[in-house]
Amino acid sequence: MNSIQLIEGGTCTILRLDEDSKLLDIEAGNPATSRLVIEFANLSYAVDCDTGTQKQKQILCSVAGHFRPGRLTAIIGPSGAGKTTLLSIISGLRASKLKGTITINGVERNREAFRRQVCYIPQDFALLPLLTVRETLQIAADLKLGSSHTDHLRRRAVIDIASKLGLLSSLDTAAGNLSGGERKRLSIGIELITNPPVMLLDEPTSGLDSAASGQVIALLHSLAEAGRTVVCTVHQPGSHMISLFDDIVVLSRGQIMYCGPRDQILDSFAKAGHVCPQLCNLAEFVLDVVSTPKENLKRLRDVSNEKYEAARLQLESTRGPQLKHQTSNGSRPPPGYFNKEKDEISRIRTYPVSHCKQFLILFKRAMICIQRDNMLTKLRIVAHLMVGLLVGIVFYDFGSNAARFQSNNACIFTSLLFLFFGNAMPAVQMFPIEAAVFLREHMNNWYSLQSYYMAKVLADIQVQVLCPTCFLIFAYWLTGQPLELDRIWRVWLICVLLTMLAQSFGIAAGAACGSQVGVFVVPALNIPMFLFAGFFLRLGEVSAYLRPICSISYFRYAFEGVLQALYGNSRKNLPCSEVFCPIRLPAKILSNLGMPTAPFYVLALALTIWIFALHISVYGLLRWKLYRATK
Repeated sequence: MNSIQLIEGGTCTILRLDEDSKLLDIEAGNPATSRLVIEFANLSYAVDCDTGTQKQKQILCSVAGHFRPGRLTAIIGPSGAGKTTLLSIISGLRASKLKGTITINGVERNREAFRRQVCYIPQDFALLPLLTVRETLQIAADLKLGSSHTDHLRRRAVIDIASKLGLLSSLDTAAGNLSGGERKRLSIGIELITNPPVMLLDEPTSGLDSAASGQVIALLHSLAEAGRTVVCTVHQPGSHMISLFDDIVVLSRGQIMYCGPRDQILDSFAKAGHVCPQLCNLAEFVLDVVSTPKENLKRLRDVSNEKYEAARLQLESTRGPQLKHQTSNGSRPPPGYFNKEKDEISRIRTYPVSHCKQFLILFKRAMICIQRDNMLTKLRIVAHLMVGLLVGIVFYDFGSNAARFQSNNACIFTSLLFLFFGNAMPAVQMFPIEAAVFLREHMNNWYSLQSYYMAKVLADIQVQVLCPTCFLIFAYWLTGQPLELDRIWRVWLICVLLTMLAQSFGIAAGAACGSQVGVFVVPALNIPMFLFAGFFLRLGEVSAYLRPICSISYFRYAFEGVLQALYGNSRKNLPCSEVFCPIRLPAKILSNLGMPTAPFYVLALALTIWIFALHISVYGLLRWKLYRATK
């Protein structure tokens, strides 16, 4: 059996191959470069409070502890003890208002460098529900494995990880159809692609039954045995589950009550006067003790601090000779030994693959989701066809009858209303799910915001063009609008621009407010746009102090653009089905509405500017969310 050694991003990986050069396993490589000891001391963290009585709330209060490689560590404690906060701080996701030191193998942590060595799996791990397990793992491999890995090795890595996690039978199952345990294992598998030396998991057993929870913890224990530093928070683990952990960190009210081996925790508590009854669950006993009044835990803190200090000194004494040996023989120190906080190079974010390849992979993923999305794609297209047919039946041949020009204007306005809400509301519902996936993947250094957003915008264009086209197939012809190519493409252009604007508005509302609030925000903010579109009030009748609203109403530009396309360019008199028609000249219909106010190309340009402004807003919102995620 042969082996190939790959070194990427400071992580050494051994790919074991058989005679047919097939990847059999991925395991932790040279311990000298991948075994990371994480230590933290005097770590304090506070958040701002909105109440006037308290300016800040202290989450962590001068905590100290360590996480060792090759051991599975559990962080337990009552709700609100600071477990998730500690985990996110260690991972590097939170940096502001943080006091204390974090060291990696004895050297102060470089946050950006360490972020490339650690994977953080949150409790609510967002997955794209339309992708299969195979596609989810394959896209992760394509984005996270650099050019040193061939396509064959990436495919074999996906199969190997799925085999380890027991997901082989579910490779072709959509992520949205997986069970809770399978979703947890898939979330771990996604981050295992790069064989990270540090894995931090927040409540990996949340929402799982006892059997599935035991499987997940057993998997984490096997990953830790390979030399990784694996830490997870757990909430009231059972006796069997707690026995799988090697080390335990106990948090209460932002303070550490114990940090050390699991088999020594009862001795420490007994020395502090807290004796565990026979046949009592270890975790329940610990949680009961640390939930007592704060003054009753002073002795426990003192005992734990003494034991931890002794363990820390022992760790430093064993690490010293190792560091000296590594420096003398010229081998590369593990990640984190070089503190580059003052080096400008370390501030430039790098990714495993180029921006061009990121865009191609993300564009392919977006196209797959669009093709499979029943709500945002198939249902929308069917709805546009059906509503277009309905509009054509209700307003049949109104466009060629001078006696019904007012009803024809109502037909146009109704059609634009449908195009706007039919494309804005689905985007409000769906984009928050995509945004959660984007935030997780970007924070774990998969790809850049620019590559993601460019791929999303370009992938969405096809649906934004197809939907209004399907609507106009029936609506334009059945309502009796003029069958002239110049007029048809102008109406089509305005409808496509309004559809793009509507989806951009929905995405912006979903990104800023979430799906629930966004459903209310979209119609509420668009009421002024409809009122000043020129349908309910002629533009000349609007009060002088309200006319600026007409200038920013994108619905006014869309409505006037369609009317100019249908009635402009010296169109001949309309036939009249009545004895007398007061208005038969199309130009007179426009002037009766106070139009035209601008040339057609200006109206199309105004809609285009609105589209770009909304996309810039969405981009800024995502950038702000990334900034807030680190606070």
